[in-house]
Amino acid sequence: LLYRDKRHALHLFDLRSQQHSSLLDYCQYVQWVPRSDVVVAHSRSSLCVWYSISNPDKVTVIGIKGDVEGIERSLGRTEVLVNEGLTTTTYALDEALIDFGAALDDLDLQRAMATLEPLEVNAETAAQWSQLAAVALEQEALAVAERCYAALGDVAKARYLHKLVKAASKSGSADIAARPGQLPTSVCAKLALLSKQWPVAEALLLAQGQVDDAIGAYQQAHRWDDAIRVADTARHPQTEELRRSHYQWLLETSQEDKAAAVKEREGDYLAAISLYLKGGLPARAAQVIISHGGAYDPALLDSIAAALGKAGLHDRCGDLYQHLSRSQEALQAYRKGHAYRYTYWQVCCGSFS
Repeated sequence: LLYRDKRHALHLFDLRSQQHSSLLDYCQYVQWVPRSDVVVAHSRSSLCVWYSISNPDKVTVIGIKGDVEGIERSLGRTEVLVNEGLTTTTYALDEALIDFGAALDDLDLQRAMATLEPLEVNAETAAQWSQLAAVALEQEALAVAERCYAALGDVAKARYLHKLVKAASKSGSADIAARPGQLPTSVCAKLALLSKQWPVAEALLLAQGQVDDAIGAYQQAHRWDDAIRVADTARHPQTEELRRSHYQWLLETSQEDKAAAVKEREGDYLAAISLYLKGGLPARAAQVIISHGGAYDPALLDSIAAALGKAGLHDRCGDLYQHLSRSQEALQAYRKGHAYRYTYWQVCCGSFS
């Protein structure tokens, strides 16, 4: 949806993604190029053209002198008419990029790719290649998607798709025809992984009994919680080894907070408290004591209280002292943290004398 507000600012609203984009602060004229998804707008002395409106940050700007009167499109040529006073000047648009949009609307991916092939890769054409790649992946046209990522210089995705093209060819799938649903299940699962459609990929892999592949895919993406969940559900014999590897990876990557959460779930509260303190999260350490209780070393409790005070979390320090029935120290912490409303409520309840 393309519209101007009462201040003549130009906006774009994507109905599918529900995302709003501001295109121009001031717009005197805006129109779609007939039979295409190309937008032409006039702002002061600039003619702005969006050849790929799905990428609103990619705009071609042409300097003009005058006011835009309209757009004329004939066979093989599209021109913008600009009234410059005594004369009317025409500005030709890039017909190849306009034809690309029409080919994409028709899902003629081969024609769209052929349109882009002879063009130099720049800001406009890169947006077109990206758009074609997204549609090709939706249509399961692997060879087209591979060519798109190669043009964009994304070697990793191009190489990954090349392997999928080979796998699809061995099964006799007609990838070039771009008919969704024709690829083998194993290739569809790997394609879903590329698009980060994790639930879809997991369902496809598990349906084929490829539990190890599902776990490995999650591990490679560092989605350890999902990997452990799949292992637990399948009663995988290496589930505990997977948990240990996850915990070790968290420590090696300095994610003490997540490692502490793992220990807390396992009931190892002392280890969780130690990791929370190491990760600079004394409030989480205090919450473990408040939530789970138990007898703890007084020196450990004092270190948590000191860390809370140093971090300026005096109200949380007061909560900890209150839980430990150290009322006077709790009152002092609440006062230092200006938690007077909570202090008044505790006095009214008889918690403080």
